[in-house]
Amino acid sequence: MDTKILAPVSKLKKSTALQDAIFNSQHFSSIATDALGVIQIFNVGAETMLGFKASEVLNIMTPADLCDKAELKARADSLSLTYGVPIQSGFEALIYKAALGIEDHYELTYICKDGRHLPAQLSVTALRDEHELIIGYLLIATDNSASKHAEKISRITSLAFESAQSMYIADHELYFVHANRAFLESTGYSLTDLVNQKTSILKSGRHDSEFFKNLWQTLEATGTWSGELWNKRKNGDIYLELTHIIAVTDAQVGSTHYVVNGVDISPLKAYELDLIDAKEKAERFSTLKSQFIANMSHEIRTPMAAIMGFSEFALYEDDPAEIKTYLRDISTASTSLLGILQDILDFTKLEAGYIAIESIPFDVMDLLGTISSLFSSTAQRKGLEFTIERDRAIPLELLGDRLRLQQVLTNLVGNALKFTAQGSVKLEITLQNINMLQVQVLFSVTDTGIGIAPEDQGKLFQPFSQADDSFARKYGGTGLGLIISKELVQLMGGEISLVSHKDQGSTFSFAVQLGVNRELKSLSTELMPLMPLAAQITNNKFKGYRMLVVEDNDMALKLIQKYLHLLGIDIKIATHGKQALALLEQYEFDAVLMDIHMPIMTGIEVTQKIRQQAKFAKLPIIALSAGVTETGRNDCIAAGMVDFISKPIDVEKLCAVLEHWLKPNADATK
Repeated sequence: MDTKILAPVSKLKKSTALQDAIFNSQHFSSIATDALGVIQIFNVGAETMLGFKASEVLNIMTPADLCDKAELKARADSLSLTYGVPIQSGFEALIYKAALGIEDHYELTYICKDGRHLPAQLSVTALRDEHELIIGYLLIATDNSASKHAEKISRITSLAFESAQSMYIADHELYFVHANRAFLESTGYSLTDLVNQKTSILKSGRHDSEFFKNLWQTLEATGTWSGELWNKRKNGDIYLELTHIIAVTDAQVGSTHYVVNGVDISPLKAYELDLIDAKEKAERFSTLKSQFIANMSHEIRTPMAAIMGFSEFALYEDDPAEIKTYLRDISTASTSLLGILQDILDFTKLEAGYIAIESIPFDVMDLLGTISSLFSSTAQRKGLEFTIERDRAIPLELLGDRLRLQQVLTNLVGNALKFTAQGSVKLEITLQNINMLQVQVLFSVTDTGIGIAPEDQGKLFQPFSQADDSFARKYGGTGLGLIISKELVQLMGGEISLVSHKDQGSTFSFAVQLGVNRELKSLSTELMPLMPLAAQITNNKFKGYRMLVVEDNDMALKLIQKYLHLLGIDIKIATHGKQALALLEQYEFDAVLMDIHMPIMTGIEVTQKIRQQAKFAKLPIIALSAGVTETGRNDCIAAGMVDFISKPIDVEKLCAVLEHWLKPNADATK
């Protein structure tokens, strides 16, 4: 610093610029230094503010000794950068601008005697003599603690407001004053949108005037209101908010503002409703399941009792005609029991997603012939007219899942006949659309039966449910047939629909897309009935074929032997896998019927060992199992089996599989 500006301390003390009134004030700190920065005056206000006595600082300290060192360093660096000269961190940093004649006001932090950091607003002035030489510096400061505290509180409050959940402030006339980020994001509005807008833009229309009347009465009486409020976003979406309103009041004028915060509880409310709905459904399902189990017990025990009872009668009956009657009744009861078990298995497989829809060639007339054969006698016995009408424009050879189509049609036609006491049942197949590759076919089953009341129609397609759930209901059944049919039709890309009126009959219909098989030329023109076992035997086309049967169950083996002998097939029997492998080495066979579940070695394992030998590469191995899951079928095919026959054996299926693999009509050497 230029030494020319230095002057005796006495000049400072005699200066008229320093008045005793200023230095004796308690409202602000006044510190005067000589030109070198040593404190010469330390007023009462400085003592009060900083805690030092004047005697402790006069001619001892500089104001820099009372300041935060980090702040001084930062100020020195800033001034050095601004003025392009090196400025020392200390007293020079405090007074540099004032020494240049620049009015200087800034904030700094004093360090009090007790170690407290005191924020202060400082004004620095250079004191000059009559020759404009600097004789010292005057530092006047006011305590900035309250202002800093208020600023800090304001900053925290602002941060809290912005960080809070959806919140806005409205004036006493309910015009928006301010809104935080969460509110704007939730509603889709911007602050600009809210200018001169009333909070009524949030109204959803779901609350009546009585609701708002009660809200304002509570708010005026208590100053707060909490509750659920349906609001509307800018895009029109309605949402549910848990809202809390606080009234800001003035003793003179009452409420001046309202602070409103809320939480969107729409997802929570939906979850709550879902839980309630799930609980109610679970309770209904539990009741339905109990009813279903009771129904199943009745449905299974009824045919089982008939089978056991008629079997016992047949054992002690001498009259052949009577025995034949018992056997016919046993056969009917067995078929009924099998249908019940099949429903349960199919429902389980559908629930687990194990049923896949196939797309294979089938003959439409053959399908309709099967339906005709299955139900014609039932209709005749009940005195009902049963007809099948086919649109002649439908190609005879299609691609689809004939088995599942037959299952659905069997269920619908069977139900129609069951619930019709007089009149007719009609199966109608209509062409809806056709192109070179596909046809859309509508299947409809119409009856003149009991019909279904509107309030009961929804029950029909629910599991374990029937239109009449009482124990005393007139008609039996598992309550699964229609839900299975519905699921199967959906897997085929369609939907079952129902038109029905109480006591006026019903029409069940569904439309599905089926492929057109251009490779086959069907000769079917009429509905052909199924070929019974007696006709297959008379045909004698399997005579001379040799087959290995691998089966460990005695009862199942007896049935298989009987079927194959009646068809004229020569058989060898193996009761386990090792024996089967040995017989294959001794004899030649045209095919193998392989049971899956056997001791020592499973049918899968036996098949894998057979396929390891090249000489058996073309030998048809046909699976034979009571396990009919899709996974089980796939395991058989993966092991090297070519087809699958389920137990109990369906004679038509058995003959069809044997004819496919043995090809008796094409072999003239047998």
